[in-house]
Amino acid sequence: MKKLFTLFISFSSLFSLAQAPTSCSLDPIFVSSNKTGIWPDSATNFINGTVGMPYGQNITVKVPKDTVTGNTTICFNRVELSTPTGFTNFNLPPGLNLLAGPTVTNSSGTYKYPGNASSCSVISGTPTSAGTYTLQFKVQPYLTPAFPSCPNNPNVTGGGALVGPTTLKYYIITITAAAGIKEEINSKSLNLSNVPNPFSGKTTVKFTVKDESAAKISVYNLLGERIFDDKIKTTYGENSYELYGSDWSNGIYLLTIQYKNHTETRRMVINTMR
Repeated sequence: MKKLFTLFISFSSLFSLAQAPTSCSLDPIFVSSNKTGIWPDSATNFINGTVGMPYGQNITVKVPKDTVTGNTTICFNRVELSTPTGFTNFNLPPGLNLLAGPTVTNSSGTYKYPGNASSCSVISGTPTSAGTYTLQFKVQPYLTPAFPSCPNNPNVTGGGALVGPTTLKYYIITITAAAGIKEEINSKSLNLSNVPNPFSGKTTVKFTVKDESAAKISVYNLLGERIFDDKIKTTYGENSYELYGSDWSNGIYLLTIQYKNHTETRRMVINTMR
């Protein structure tokens, strides 16, 4: 217990130096697939967070070019995301906000995603209250009948609400109290480690999962700057990843892995004789 408490204090100090993201990125696997809609999907859902620690969840929105209703082809001008009546700020945890990506227009809390395009946003900030929050997204497409076909570059300000809105209620973000890190490392640990540590040039990152899925490995310096990330496909059991840090300066870094709804971080040290 004393060891876990010390670990908690160490990670609280290190995480306080990290920064919540202010920009987003597209998920390349989702963009290159034949799927449309929002990623992460309902099964993957959003990552959880901790009070007082910076949070970032990338969202990719892929709006199709057209759809067919009966014998009529309908073109997508845009899809708008807004907060349903009775809720505030998408019912996000206090301290978090939705930030629009470079191709998304935010007009008084309504986020407009262009048709026939992939766009991104990011949920970012530092949570202030623990709890489980079911997010509320009102989705309203704006459409135009095809005459005779849909343009590759639709008029994003045109179109009409030819169908009613849909409210997405399946995204959940759980924010734990700061002391919850202690239990999470103990009960849901991915057994994240890197060997050797300290290292010079190369280290082997190891972690254990119980199925095949996507994982993201990131490295941050103590200024909170992300200096490396990579997405990998896991296998059942222990996974290994060769991490090269020969171009990084000597010092302490934060090694982070994101797997489904779980994020785990360990401290690693580079000690290279130059």
